[in-house]
Amino acid sequence: MILGRVTNTDAPANLRDLRGLRTDDGRIVRRGVLYRSEALRSRDVTGTDVAVWPPTTVIDLRAPEEYFAAHPLDVDGTVVHAVPLGTRLAPALAAAGHDRPGLAIAYRHLAEDAADEIARIVGIVARANGPVLVHCTAGKDRTGIVVAVLLRAVGVRREDVLADYLHTGANLPRLWAALTAAGVPTPRNTALLGVQAEALEGVLDEVDATDGGATGWLVEHGADPADVERLATRLLSAAYVPAG
Repeated sequence: MILGRVTNTDAPANLRDLRGLRTDDGRIVRRGVLYRSEALRSRDVTGTDVAVWPPTTVIDLRAPEEYFAAHPLDVDGTVVHAVPLGTRLAPALAAAGHDRPGLAIAYRHLAEDAADEIARIVGIVARANGPVLVHCTAGKDRTGIVVAVLLRAVGVRREDVLADYLHTGANLPRLWAALTAAGVPTPRNTALLGVQAEALEGVLDEVDATDGGATGWLVEHGADPADVERLATRLLSAAYVPAG
């Protein structure tokens, strides 16, 4: 009898280490420091490429009504920070006549609505003492915006930020299948089912256009400038200089 490889059916579909993304000055994001994911169904991540696990800090961007089980990482050695994003958004969009907005409109409103929370997240990540996981339900929209702003704040190239965001597209079939199996309803707004470069680019345009770029945008919304510096120290390695 030939034994096949054991498959972890609960392995997250959209979990990844942000290692290797490059900054404009040639530095790279360190391995095992910052992860992104959808909501996890278990602590077991066998079958993924995340080598340092579990994280010591989790930033959960979901609203309380989105929890479908106790957080599997809320155990000794890991601190889970609940930082709900977009909880004030639905009434505002409805009042503005956007009951089912396109992704670009939704992202722009989300970034505006959650700017203070994103600034707060900078401090959490900067002061963490081990790997940090950022996640929402699908690990796509809220997670995508938060991770993009964090990466831009430490100087990661815009094209690298967008490439990481779009990487989720390849994971969507398995991701939505797993979420549906867990009882998560499919969004009524079909625009929320995918990823769109122009949607994230709209957020980055606004953030980058702020005086001081992403750092200026974060400080404007309450981040401590010293925490932004700590964030870069935590996330980035030194620039690689070829011999000779």
